[in-house]
Amino acid sequence: MREKSSSTKGFMILSLAGIIAKVLSAFYVPLLTRIIGTNGVGIYSRSYEVFMFVYALTSMGCQPAVAKIVAEIRALGNEKDAIKALKVSRKVYGIVGLVLSILVIIIAGPLTNLIKISNAKFAIMFLAPSIVLTAVLSAYRGYFQGKDEMSGIAISQVLEQILNVVVSLLFAFLFIHISEPMGAAGGTIGTSVGALIAIFYLIYVYDKKKFEEDILTENLHGKKITTKTIVRKLVRYGLPITLSAGIQNFGGLVDMANVNLRLLSAGFTVNQSDTLYGLYYQYKTLLGVPLIIVTALTTIILPAVSKAYALRDRNQIKKSTNFAFRITFAITIPAAFGLAILSDDIYTILYGSSQGAYLMRLGSIILIFMAIAQVEGVILQGISRFYPMIVSFTIGIIFKILANYIFVGIKEVNIMGVLIGNFLCYLLPVIINRRIIGKAIRTRISMIRNCIKPIMASVCMAIVIFILKQPIEVLGSFIGNGRIIVFIYTLIYTIILVGIGGFVYFYVMIVLGGIRKLDIEAVSPRIYRILPRFIRKKIR
Repeated sequence: MREKSSSTKGFMILSLAGIIAKVLSAFYVPLLTRIIGTNGVGIYSRSYEVFMFVYALTSMGCQPAVAKIVAEIRALGNEKDAIKALKVSRKVYGIVGLVLSILVIIIAGPLTNLIKISNAKFAIMFLAPSIVLTAVLSAYRGYFQGKDEMSGIAISQVLEQILNVVVSLLFAFLFIHISEPMGAAGGTIGTSVGALIAIFYLIYVYDKKKFEEDILTENLHGKKITTKTIVRKLVRYGLPITLSAGIQNFGGLVDMANVNLRLLSAGFTVNQSDTLYGLYYQYKTLLGVPLIIVTALTTIILPAVSKAYALRDRNQIKKSTNFAFRITFAITIPAAFGLAILSDDIYTILYGSSQGAYLMRLGSIILIFMAIAQVEGVILQGISRFYPMIVSFTIGIIFKILANYIFVGIKEVNIMGVLIGNFLCYLLPVIINRRIIGKAIRTRISMIRNCIKPIMASVCMAIVIFILKQPIEVLGSFIGNGRIIVFIYTLIYTIILVGIGGFVYFYVMIVLGGIRKLDIEAVSPRIYRILPRFIRKKIR
């Protein structure tokens, strides 16, 4: 029970930090749009596709690999070598990140000319220094994750995002006076500054907690791990995770070029193509907000599954897997319903108009499959089933690229074709990975049992919101068309609808038994005590 409470506490800390960071990110894109325009955001988003591919090669495999190594070493009672794992990984990934940073600066011009996005050259070059910084940052976060020190990771995420937003908006504002491509480039500078400050903060926490001093006073036991063994484990764990992340982001990079060329071939101009891709980037940014809670969940699940796997505790692996899917469905299903039914209102608040909201109405369901694929990927990492995971994601990406090539090239479909590709990109790995996990842990994962109650509660929530929106829309027709008035009115009623919808979902979930007393008390017994009596009477 104590272990579950500790995991839940870590999950809540990371979720809160992630929500704060993602909310900042969600407001960053609308503000950036107001500074550099939708075309500028299209340029900015394309530079980020290139950056994310290189980032995947250096950092995405780093944090989970280091966390897995540290968790396994600590499970065997060897804290000293867990610190050695941090130092070795910091050095290895720092060198790799530095080499790739220099390489990106060199090839930025030829690459952007090749895929016909030459206006993104400076943005890519400005992003290059962040590659080495995020590599080192991921090594530290991997160590903290492996030690279950989630508060340090959480605060570093918030610090990183705050500085990213403030610095990027400042330089975007300054550089837009030079040109639109330079404005987009200025919007990337905060990425490096935020990562640098986050590194300094984690070093400060590391020194303050005296991890190295504490091991001198402990009775150390467990087999000594050599530097060579750690490097081998980094390669063994990090390489397949990096390959998986690299393949997914390479698919995104190829897809970006593919979508750009197909929009042009469909008859759109370069500016129209930039605008459509900017709308897609806005959609992706919003869709990522609920996913931050799933990311926090996977941060907790990875060390738990890795420890259980190292100790051959199959029962604990099953418990962690079921817990992960229960939470994933409980979060993403209502979020998908809410984003779909309130898409116009959310876009009006964030972006000043409902332009592009149709993408969210049609594509919000993809959120659920993205989350499932993410959780399944982390479970497969924890039980060392790396290469089947790579195969499944590769299949999804191939279908995504093919679907985008076909549908984006149809002028009437255009950017909506990306939604079809994304749906296939996540649906196929979800189906394949489910079978792999089931065979590995020798149990059947019942997706329907875990998702049926959240679906029923979400339908009730959507019905209530839809009914309440009718008189609100009628009243809105009488308040005028002033931009500020519309913004304030939309903001107020959207907050009210989200609050009412959240309450309906929570209440129906309790009535259906989707949320239990044990779940609430695991988060905090105080929450149960402050609930109204009529709700407490329904809790099982």
